[in-house]
Amino acid sequence: MRRFELSFLFLALLLCSCLKETTVEETLPDLQPKHDMVLKAFLSNATKASVSDVFGTVVWSAPDSISLFDSNSGNGGNKFVTAKGGEVAEFSGQAATPANGLYYALYPYSATASFADGVINAYLPEEQKAIPDTFDPQAFLMVGSSSTTEMGFYDVLGGIRFSVEGSGYDAVEFSGNNNETVAGPLSIRIEDGLPVCDATTSSSKTIILKGSFEQGSFYYLSMVPQVFKKGFTLKFMKNGAAVKTAVCNSYVSVQRYIFATIRKADRDGALSNIIDGFPLDTDGTANCYIVREAGSYKFPLVKGNSKESVGTVASATVLWETDNTATKVSKGDILKPQVTVKNGRIYFKTADNFKPGNALIGAYDAAGNLLWSWHIWLCDFDPQQTKQLYVNTSTYMMDRNIGALSTSPSGALSYGLFYQWGRKDPFPGAADAANTPMAITGSISKLKCNSDCDVAYSVSHPTTFILCDDSSGDDWISAGRDNTLWTSDKTIYDPCPAGWRIPDGGPEGVWNQAGEKSYSMDFYSKGVKFNLVSGGTAWYPATGYIHRGEGDIRLAGQFADYWTSKTATQTVTTFEFHIKTNADDSKVGLYYNNKTRGEGHAVRCQKL
Repeated sequence: MRRFELSFLFLALLLCSCLKETTVEETLPDLQPKHDMVLKAFLSNATKASVSDVFGTVVWSAPDSISLFDSNSGNGGNKFVTAKGGEVAEFSGQAATPANGLYYALYPYSATASFADGVINAYLPEEQKAIPDTFDPQAFLMVGSSSTTEMGFYDVLGGIRFSVEGSGYDAVEFSGNNNETVAGPLSIRIEDGLPVCDATTSSSKTIILKGSFEQGSFYYLSMVPQVFKKGFTLKFMKNGAAVKTAVCNSYVSVQRYIFATIRKADRDGALSNIIDGFPLDTDGTANCYIVREAGSYKFPLVKGNSKESVGTVASATVLWETDNTATKVSKGDILKPQVTVKNGRIYFKTADNFKPGNALIGAYDAAGNLLWSWHIWLCDFDPQQTKQLYVNTSTYMMDRNIGALSTSPSGALSYGLFYQWGRKDPFPGAADAANTPMAITGSISKLKCNSDCDVAYSVSHPTTFILCDDSSGDDWISAGRDNTLWTSDKTIYDPCPAGWRIPDGGPEGVWNQAGEKSYSMDFYSKGVKFNLVSGGTAWYPATGYIHRGEGDIRLAGQFADYWTSKTATQTVTTFEFHIKTNADDSKVGLYYNNKTRGEGHAVRCQKL
């Protein structure tokens, strides 16, 4: 058994695994003779099973034993035992020289563990022992590999560390709220020197920690590292019956070698303080994040695709939300109203029943100044999987407009949202072909361009559409043109999700590359279709636009401009078309060089 001499542990989240005897047929024949061997075993600081304010010493204790696998070891491997223990311990036993040059090892030893093709098969018991202030030694799996007789061991599992307020409990049961498996048979492989545990091989959906639970002590539940999308439940038991139940409804990520501390876990509301979420920035930061299913989410408080902080954030809120129709949703139908700021991130939850739509979240400082905002696009699609390549081009495009909930030519859900050129934040698009704006919670205001209207103003007023006319050069920026806001090199003001950007325009643009023979006008559904290399077509709806001087939606179902990053002296190049009942009166401009920047138009993103 390992001994833990820990000073005031303060842990964060980890799984621990355990070994149980099972029946596995021995298949490896003796290929080489075994010889006496001494293995020097150590633990790296990077792989200790706890994180604490004052880190304690973790040591081996005699007579700890491990399973050492060579080229011809069968079930259990070769049993190696330490006589003295210590921070670095010497384990003695007999083993053959491995055919592939690598020894593999598992702690603790089990006569039924097995090894084949770089995978260690072990067992984490669903019933674990409650030992005050330490782990059940059978629920603390470690593995290692080495080509020499010195080997580092790495923790396999993670879990939670908790104390109780009540008394008399004889068991605590853990289960995921989404029917996850948490214990049982495990397959462990080593990648880049670290263990990876395959949760799909486990079979038990509960872990029961049995023993006496004393107030003031901490107890450890070890489990397979994984994500609990809907949180978890703890049941506090007496004589086989649950007398107290605590539920965490937040997304929780259980990571290898980390334990999350929950003090007085049986106190009412103790688990409601757990705040976590799926990280939306796994592919990079952006001003727009796609959410595909109900759950808890988080993203960092940085500007667009940069690492620059937006400043000291005191609070955050949902500014508006819509389901892209003319019927206003109730607050919380898209995103739950509670938005939390913690450790440099924003945490939010969707409605329990996922509803496609769009929302805008804003972050504020202590004085109530809006520092930055992010577009949350709720739609069950993966832009990487649905990306499109048009005939005669080499550039991948997204299969829909930003904010669109469909790619179907039928109806207005393919319209998406509108943007003033160079601004990172969207405005509601048309809900139908009658120019009806999408209904939103919150509100959009309008302001005639004045000397205050600059980029900083647009950032701090994401729900204000800046009106402009000839007096401001038809630009929402009062001081003149800024061609650096949207460029072919993605900027912090780019409105596209991570991995995508505002498309090129002009002769180099994807639409001009595709050419006149690659598209067709659809007079019935009101839009343009581009032929794809893979077959089928890409759909561009006639979204209409927001008028620069009045701020109202016009020509939905008849007309559309799609913004690009290519600028002219005063204007911006767009892809434009006008669909009328008469083909002779209709027109398509694969690149159009005279669009004023204050209008609101659609965006179709290009892959980086």
